[in-house]
Amino acid sequence: MATISKIKDEIKCIFMMLSAATIQFVSLYVFVIPSNFSPSGVEGISTILYEITGINIGWFNLAINLPLMILAWIYLKKRYVFYVIIYTMLVSFGVILLEKLDFYTFIPAGLSTGEEMGYRVIAAIFAGVSLGICTGLMLKIGCSTGGIDIIACLVNLKKPNFNIERIISVICYTIILCSYFVYWDLASILLSVIQIFVFEWTAASILRKERYALEVKIVTKDPEIIRDEVISKYHHSATIIKAHGMYSGEEYSMVITVLHNKNMNDFMNTMKQYPDTFVYFSDGVKVQGNFHFGKDIGGRVDAY
Repeated sequence: MATISKIKDEIKCIFMMLSAATIQFVSLYVFVIPSNFSPSGVEGISTILYEITGINIGWFNLAINLPLMILAWIYLKKRYVFYVIIYTMLVSFGVILLEKLDFYTFIPAGLSTGEEMGYRVIAAIFAGVSLGICTGLMLKIGCSTGGIDIIACLVNLKKPNFNIERIISVICYTIILCSYFVYWDLASILLSVIQIFVFEWTAASILRKERYALEVKIVTKDPEIIRDEVISKYHHSATIIKAHGMYSGEEYSMVITVLHNKNMNDFMNTMKQYPDTFVYFSDGVKVQGNFHFGKDIGGRVDAY
């Protein structure tokens, strides 16, 4: 049964990866390329090079990601790298294929300057939504969209205390700043910033429930039973502290654990079996250490 469950999970992951790749290459061709702005990440570099050379961004995307994927294969988890390689190839060849098919693009020809700007803003918003969805789907299966994320994973292996999100942000905004010297258009920079903000908001919205933790404290006279419930049902550990009732003077124990938000209703129902147990919890907890919100991403733990 365990093997069948793992196969089903992997099929689900493959489907999510294929969906993410399809959304991404369609978004790049339909929204980004005709709008003359640079998105975040490696696709941003590829778009800049496309603007300079006229060569399809798919080829640049492959060329830039190739050395990164070689390093990732050496240092990061093979499952992570396998999914990133397939995702990158699908996105790259997908954009190339759409160009060969002369596929639909969002911005029509013959627009006035004002009309074209309106279309470009809408395109930047939808490009951000698309990338956010892709990133959220890939993170849910314990992978990523590659590119800058691979650099972040490699840095995290050597410097686990570095603020990885800040490194990614600095790289992305540097790419956007450099794009000005290609487009020579301040509007292109602003469109890129819009795309990044929408992307970050969308990805965070998708992952919010997955990464939302609650600190739970249980005052009880049966700490071992409560501990076993937490470990066996919710697959998290707990800490037991001896406690002393200030009013009653009785001896108690306090069981402290951190649970997913989605487990709380079930957990509170479980606690009703122990009427002498007092439970309280705090939300919005940030966690560092061995607490898994999802699957491992590359060589780093997907946790706060």
